[in-house]
Amino acid sequence: MSKKPWRAGKDLAALAENMEIATGQRGDGKDAFVTQGQLAELKLAKMRNNGSSGKVSLTPGIGQEVATWFPPPAFPSVPQNFVATGGFGSVLLEWDMPNYRGHSLTEIWRATEDNLSDAILVGTTPGQVYSDPVDPGWNGFYWVRFVNSAGVQGPYNHTEGTAAETKPDIDSIIDTIQDEINNSPIIKSLDEIWAIKATAGDIKAGIGIVAQPDGTTQIGLAAGKVFIFDPNNPDDKGNYAIPFAVVDGKVVIDEAAIREATIKILNAQHIVADEIKVGATLTAPVIRSGIIDNGPFQVDSNGNLRIGSLFSISSQGQISIRNATTNIGLVIRNDRIEVYDSAGNLVVRMGRLR
Repeated sequence: MSKKPWRAGKDLAALAENMEIATGQRGDGKDAFVTQGQLAELKLAKMRNNGSSGKVSLTPGIGQEVATWFPPPAFPSVPQNFVATGGFGSVLLEWDMPNYRGHSLTEIWRATEDNLSDAILVGTTPGQVYSDPVDPGWNGFYWVRFVNSAGVQGPYNHTEGTAAETKPDIDSIIDTIQDEINNSPIIKSLDEIWAIKATAGDIKAGIGIVAQPDGTTQIGLAAGKVFIFDPNNPDDKGNYAIPFAVVDGKVVIDEAAIREATIKILNAQHIVADEIKVGATLTAPVIRSGIIDNGPFQVDSNGNLRIGSLFSISSQGQISIRNATTNIGLVIRNDRIEVYDSAGNLVVRMGRLR
């Protein structure tokens, strides 16, 4: 237990010693009283004159000089690298996070024609990614602009809109293709035009080839199962690899190299990709990453968290609320709290003093 700085007693010597400690004339000064004037000088409170009485009092709040330490927000910059990527039922929008002082949010504007005057505001976000829900098969144009903390709107990313379109509904595409095939000459004239055919009772199979006057050609395979194999390359047990097969209405492919594919439902056991974009929701029990970067919210691989330009939490638990440009702010450690002025000088320390 630390020794109490004050001397007990009602005699004149005890009173004089305690007054010397309180005024800083005795000891190291750490137990000296703080006056109202000193609090006002440290900009931790405002001093107010009570008028005719001549007395002063303190009111909560920082001094006017402290308010000037924080510069006003800058005019918003032009958004850079704006990209729109269409999925099935949404368009994923991305842009570079701005670095001007006082950024607040980004406005997202949309129109069905490339005309900014007809665009409507569809949403806002403080980050750098936005998902806009639209219908499958939709196409249109987008613009974005930044807004600072004072509500001032900056310029749009460009006068011309950024085009975007979503994929058409897969079910409707499949239905259309099936209708066209069922109405084709190959299906209607199965017995007459098929080049190779075989029957076993009511069961039919064959290959049909058609060249029509309009320049279109068709090849049809009539079979319950279709597969490809190399008869010259069996394995040690006499079995053949089947790289491609159609069985019970499903296509089975051993390996495939596809430049572009549109898939409505993808069930995959293992995915390796350079880039994955999700237009709506990503759900996972565990997400591992080197860096999490969501606009003003960032977490690095060491576990350090930063939100905006003022607030950060280190992996050791240190909390900093401090302006990076003026150094003024608050630092909270496990054993003490410190306040710094605009020059980076320590002006207040609470808790463990040494």
